Amino acid sequence: MLYESYEKRKEEEQIEIVINSEIDDVLHGILVINLDNYAAILEKIGQERMDRVLKKIDDAFRLIFRGSDVVVKLKFDEFIILARNLKELGDVEFLAGKVLDALRKMDPVDDMQLTCSVGISIYPFHGIKYEELKSKAYRAMFRAKANGRDTLRLYDSALTKILYHDYVFDKKSYEKYKKLNLYEMTADKSLLEICANLLMDDRDAMAAMHAILEIGCLYLGFSRVYFYAPEGVNKMIRKQLTYANAGFEYTAESEVMKALREDMQIRISERYNSLALIDSDDEKVDEEVRLTLKDKDINQILYFPLGGGGDIFRGAFIFENMSVDKIGMTEEELLKIDEQMRSIQAYFFSSHTKRFAKENMAKLELFENIPANVYIIDAETHEIEFANQKAREAVDGGHIGELCYSTFCHKSYACENCPLKTMDLKDEHSNGVLSYYNFATREWCYNLYSWLGVYENEGKAVMISVDVSGFVNDLNQIDRLASGTSLKDL
Repeated sequence: MLYESYEKRKEEEQIEIVINSEIDDVLHGILVINLDNYAAILEKIGQERMDRVLKKIDDAFRLIFRGSDVVVKLKFDEFIILARNLKELGDVEFLAGKVLDALRKMDPVDDMQLTCSVGISIYPFHGIKYEELKSKAYRAMFRAKANGRDTLRLYDSALTKILYHDYVFDKKSYEKYKKLNLYEMTADKSLLEICANLLMDDRDAMAAMHAILEIGCLYLGFSRVYFYAPEGVNKMIRKQLTYANAGFEYTAESEVMKALREDMQIRISERYNSLALIDSDDEKVDEEVRLTLKDKDINQILYFPLGGGGDIFRGAFIFENMSVDKIGMTEEELLKIDEQMRSIQAYFFSSHTKRFAKENMAKLELFENIPANVYIIDAETHEIEFANQKAREAVDGGHIGELCYSTFCHKSYACENCPLKTMDLKDEHSNGVLSYYNFATREWCYNLYSWLGVYENEGKAVMISVDVSGFVNDLNQIDRLASGTSLKDL
């Protein structure tokens, strides 16, 4: 991997030569990376310390990119990268996600967290000349900046991924399709079919869902969309699951407006349990909701709640219309959209589970033979992503895809003494224990928690649950177990 100062520029010239002379049937990614809050941090710590920070970034890049890739520092706060010979389109977003994670995991600089915004363009979908690809990567980076920073954007994400699907299965169709816009492309394909293809093709289920939200906005005519969850969801996932048409980006908002929006979302979730088109002028709508919508210049929202196991509320996708023209939908049209969205949700959880199992096959096979209930849980979302054979036999399907605290404890909120809250993600050996009554299996359990320890799946915790019902003899011992007392204290 090559890394030189902006003054030399010979590596950027090398990128240009590679792109402009390319004739093979390959995929290349151009990434433009801009450090967030660089000027403020530099003013606070000075150039000497900043140079050391930039050296750490250099070291992080060397772990992420391959020897055939080219990394160039254009100026102090900006880099451009050629990721060569990608196996599939999702690889470039995967690499960009690693760039974001690498900066997030760096120690704060004088209490200021260093983050970046990443824009991506793809050869040959966004052009076959370097300057055009560079320009589109910059435009994608500026969109990432406008949508709150610390995120990535693939230029024209949804259309690019649709083109890629056709390109993979019928390369002759690429020339025909690349001149068409999204609406023309959907004329002979349903929204559901397109979204299902995206989820099957994309390496990263979250990146696929971002493209699906973009399609939904364009397809339905809304200004922007975002994912809302009341708790237990990583803020970076929430940021990734947003899309805004130009001019309607999600910029920083005041704490007062955040509180108003949170209150609005709670009120809506209490009233609507299926897809609903909510008008800011409708007198039937909760007054607080109407006032909040008007305060944010939102004329309509299309609200789609996400269901979990039973009646558990897991969040919602909220489409916002900020244009003067209202969007009209009949009850029949709303019902059809609701059916398609629920099918997309099912595809998402199914593809996410299959992808997770494929990436961790060796370890999962080991867990299958352990004579205890073994679960793998996402530490941020609390979602159960795997259950071994013994756990699946104990309860039908092992409750894969549901929330651990709702499944095991019959709670609608994360447990206060949950080890997932206290385990250190930076320490691969961090672990925890918890004893509690498992409502799913009707037994008292002693649980051991540790990280899965797979580089591509950071934040996944292994929970080994052992039945200790035979050790519980009286109510006092049960109370101590329920409060988190370990077995050796009994």
